[in-house]
Amino acid sequence: MKFFYYKPKAIKNNRIKKDFNMKTKIIVSTLIIAFAFASLAGCRIGPVEIESVTVCKNVDSDYKPVDPTTTFPSGTQVIYISVKINNMTTEDKLTTKWNYLETGEEINTTDFTTDRPGSGYISFNLTISPSFSSGRYSAIVYLNNELIETAEFSVE
Repeated sequence: MKFFYYKPKAIKNNRIKKDFNMKTKIIVSTLIIAFAFASLAGCRIGPVEIESVTVCKNVDSDYKPVDPTTTFPSGTQVIYISVKINNMTTEDKLTTKWNYLETGEEINTTDFTTDRPGSGYISFNLTISPSFSSGRYSAIVYLNNELIETAEFSVE
């Protein structure tokens, strides 16, 4: 005697629907992930921006400010500006103009561009021999020729 097992069509169709739904979900999920990665490739996370400008006595090996101050003693020969920048690209330009405010004289202008996009600290320094004259100074920071911040400091 042979026994035959009969599976009703309703159950068969339900299994087919489950398989179809599962395959569809996997394909749609894979496409969403692929499009997400493709849209992020080559895009920076946000616009270039300067987070902070700090006048300081020195910078560390990562160009972070060491001993921030706005008043320097007489005899100072080097003053640093540490700029924290986010999302800088190879097309961006950072400029610092150093001024002696007592006479209105522009002492120096320094431009910085990069060949490695990213975020971090950039350091500028001005060295004057034998030392800075007493008085008020400023370092004006520009990003892509747009004034971002004026940092004032003095030498006493």
